[in-house]
Amino acid sequence: MYSPSGQTPVLSTRLDEVGVFKGIFGPEALLPSTASAPFDILSPTPLPLMALPDLMIPPMFPAISPYIRFNDMWKQTREDLPPALQGILYHYEYTTSLTLVDVDPAKVAWQSVVPDLAAGHKFLVHNILAVASLHLARLHGHGPERATMIDLAASQMNKAISRFRPALEDINANNAAALFASATLTAVYFFRTATQEIEDIRASICAGTLAPSSLVVDKMLAATLRTVWGLRGPWTVLMPGWDHVANGKLSVVANRHWWPKNRVPKSARALEEDRRLADIAELWRGSKEGPHVDCLSSALFYLRETYALVSDLVVAENDFPFLTSVDYAYADADSGETIVQMKDRGAIFVWAARISREFIRLLEEKNRDALVILAHYAVLAGRVRNVWWLEGMGANFIIAVAMALGRENWHLIDWPVQVIGVDLGNAFTARPDLLEGAPGEMAMEVL
Repeated sequence: MYSPSGQTPVLSTRLDEVGVFKGIFGPEALLPSTASAPFDILSPTPLPLMALPDLMIPPMFPAISPYIRFNDMWKQTREDLPPALQGILYHYEYTTSLTLVDVDPAKVAWQSVVPDLAAGHKFLVHNILAVASLHLARLHGHGPERATMIDLAASQMNKAISRFRPALEDINANNAAALFASATLTAVYFFRTATQEIEDIRASICAGTLAPSSLVVDKMLAATLRTVWGLRGPWTVLMPGWDHVANGKLSVVANRHWWPKNRVPKSARALEEDRRLADIAELWRGSKEGPHVDCLSSALFYLRETYALVSDLVVAENDFPFLTSVDYAYADADSGETIVQMKDRGAIFVWAARISREFIRLLEEKNRDALVILAHYAVLAGRVRNVWWLEGMGANFIIAVAMALGRENWHLIDWPVQVIGVDLGNAFTARPDLLEGAPGEMAMEVL
């Protein structure tokens, strides 16, 4: 049956008049206690927060061995935590922080700048513990420790959200960097938990189901859209606090000055994919007076631009790959899968940060054309390899979109389904969870 341990927050999509994002960080976003009561993802009423004493922390971190650290940047934060959470913090320091970005200067920022920010902003500590707990849950596979770590992550994210939202009311030079780091970690949390939730739903439905109930479809789509709203969190901080973030301690994380300004397809494959994307406009062409034509056309333009940017940031696989790149897989019916190196995976998030609120509302309303665009966007995430918090996201989003579209419209997303290797006829069969990944991929234990 559907496991409550994979459930995640109810998200409102309301925004206030000045554009401050509150859908994720409002009180209704608080995560439920998965250990105390069943949770309905569609329920507008949040359940009580989970109390840490109610959790059973696994004996993996019974105590921290005392030794001298001459440069302990986490000392102030560590001393305020119980031993079990100190162990989670160690995991962030030495492992999770290295998986958040692929460029070395940004990795240094997550390791050396964030400790100072966390010491002065407790909400950031909770974000760090939440994401590190999720990372440990991934490495635990399906054992009992996994459920405990997921519950711990939910508890910590509750605390982060409750302390984050008041600080949003006054973004200034002192808190902008911490807020940006917190919102970024929250987005990572939503990427992973949304995938977990969809996979749990799929495993709870009878194998061979082709048309699940509307309630199941709504849950899957809500989980998918949570990641879109999650990416609006960092953008909300950046808009009023851009100067503080761009010129501050996390400038190497926020700035992408080296990205090409002229974003056009850079290869024959990229040109062919751009033509494929351009053809999506045929769905509403001839409806010039339609109320959503401009909104859909704008979202499609940003998607084509994002694909072009990605094509400019990938290079062919070679014997000496970039140390700061990630594997990016192109699937081809004739030659199989081709692995290239992607220099900055952050490029795939550009589209979700630029689409309009009106387009997101169309997705919530299950607008056919908007869902088709979303399915083609999911291809970008589905091609990324060896990033634990993006693992399975593309395929699960395509499945969620397919269920929302209905079988009569599956032909509109044939290409995303094919290149990501989704089997819609067997979408509701438990997905194998192999830590070693596919042949040729780096073992998940390393990450």
